[in-house]
Amino acid sequence: MRKLIVVLTVILSLLCGTITASAAADPNVILVNPASNSTTFSNNLLISVKLTQPKTIRVSVFEEKQVVNGTLSAVNVNTLTTANGTLNNASFTSVAVGTPAKFESKNHLSFYTKQINGLKPGLYRIRIDTLNAAGEEIFSRNSYVAVKEKAEAEVKIFDTPQSGTMQFLQNLLKTIFGD
Repeated sequence: MRKLIVVLTVILSLLCGTITASAAADPNVILVNPASNSTTFSNNLLISVKLTQPKTIRVSVFEEKQVVNGTLSAVNVNTLTTANGTLNNASFTSVAVGTPAKFESKNHLSFYTKQINGLKPGLYRIRIDTLNAAGEEIFSRNSYVAVKEKAEAEVKIFDTPQSGTMQFLQNLLKTIFGD
């Protein structure tokens, strides 16, 4: 019985201990996509923000650049190191990608979405500012996304030999769709 209580206590502390708080971010404005400090292998980015109260927000996207041999160049995301979700190499110069978008919600649940196309490999920062009625920033949240090149891996499903039913299905699919 004592072991059961200890196990339940540990499990409950793990489940309840994963809640995090941030004093500088509005709890009613949540970045849904992309996940904070994530990596994507696409040249576009779908930004989705959930608002759970009537608010006005401004969403800005920046490409983080670093000075290499006197010129600004994209951050090599393969060399980045993180500690506790923050970047250790903080000597970046932010370059705006497009214009900041302002969104006003009058509902208790609404979503803002925007797609950014034509991204190149590098490090991008999404900044979400909560604005007051005068248009002044009262809360701010930053999220980093690493964009990497998609690996050119050709998948050939018909290369491995099969037998029996799988061979029949494989031949049927080849007949219908070709090689």
